[in-house]
Amino acid sequence: MRIVCDKCARELPSLKGARCSRCQGSLDNPSADLCRACGTSSWGFDLARSPGPYDSGWGELVRALKFGRERAITRFLSARMASYLNIEQPFPTIDLITYVPMSRRALRLRGFNQARLLALGVGHLANIPVCRLLSKNRDTTAQTILSARKRKANLRGAFTVVKSGKERVLLIDDIYTTGSTVEECSRTLRTGGYKAIHVLTVARA
Repeated sequence: MRIVCDKCARELPSLKGARCSRCQGSLDNPSADLCRACGTSSWGFDLARSPGPYDSGWGELVRALKFGRERAITRFLSARMASYLNIEQPFPTIDLITYVPMSRRALRLRGFNQARLLALGVGHLANIPVCRLLSKNRDTTAQTILSARKRKANLRGAFTVVKSGKERVLLIDDIYTTGSTVEECSRTLRTGGYKAIHVLTVARA
């Protein structure tokens, strides 16, 4: 069964305009390499990339997956993410794929972790092992209702490493907004010994 028609799939946009070389955030100054956040802060991850902008069909698909519980959409999205990896080759060599975890309560309420489903799909298509490296040890307030500053505080200490290692890791999530979630996960992974951590999300807000 086709999840997205050919016309809609072709019209999904890529990120346009001047972009930060590290996180793909929009740049006010096209001659700059880094956005203000990346230029003034030390981040836990090395690079973050997304196939397209959240304010588009990409965002509609993510919302249908998360809130409409249309799990079949992960087949389309993970295929596009794997294609992006293959064509754009945005990262150096990746040894393992992992994903942003959910708390037990949140997982029970939604019924699935969309980041895990996306990771499994990408790993299968890209022939890269997928491994659960993190757990979320407490519930947190929904990030969407918080300011950027409060998002960081909300997630501080929320994740723990369940498996240590030294592999080069690709961390997968659905959306990159302020980067607070993948940043906290990346910093936690570094405490487990992982040296290279890159981030791939469906969409960039």
